[in-house]
Amino acid sequence: MTACASKDDQVTKTSTLAAAAATLFLAAACSSTPGTPSPAPSNAGSVPSGSVPTSSDTAPGVPKVSAPLNAAKYEQDPCSLLTKEQAGQFIGGLRASSKDSSSPACTWNGENGDSIGVTFIPNQGGLATVYKNGRNGGSAYFEPAEVAGYPAAYVDVSDDRKTIGCQISVGITDSEVFAVSNNLQTSSPLYGKPCPAVLKAAELVVAKLKDGA
Repeated sequence: MTACASKDDQVTKTSTLAAAAATLFLAAACSSTPGTPSPAPSNAGSVPSGSVPTSSDTAPGVPKVSAPLNAAKYEQDPCSLLTKEQAGQFIGGLRASSKDSSSPACTWNGENGDSIGVTFIPNQGGLATVYKNGRNGGSAYFEPAEVAGYPAAYVDVSDDRKTIGCQISVGITDSEVFAVSNNLQTSSPLYGKPCPAVLKAAELVVAKLKDGA
């Protein structure tokens, strides 16, 4: 078991970016009362069953997913979500892509060191968990949004939106979201404006999921 980290060390940028997406869901297991942290499980992305909102206890204002998408095919092969050309536009040309070994996620790495990643997070309460963490202070920023008609939110446990990175979570069923996040170098033409890039990438992912349905 791993104790909950302080806000300053909750997120460490990794080559896969999957850890950043999972950290937001781990926050549901952490107490917000100073001095009394609740231990979080050591397996990233998991949340104790009592902390995961269900369809019967979803907080008011959490949007429902009216046209669910089946992501099972792409959970097995997340790197097929974006073509080389699509990924390359966000990272200055694609150098390599890599599938995460512990979660349904892929990271695309650019020639100049930029990266963008997509992580599927099923069975962790969906947007209800995102909204819960966003509203109770478990995240550094929280801004409801919409991606190609699907409910979403810009949300992360650290705020780098004016510099190197942004994250958006998109509900594709009432119990599953995917998160898109990026990590930019100061030399990147997108440096200082990372959020439009993750929004565009998320729109491409939704389109791909619709085509594969």
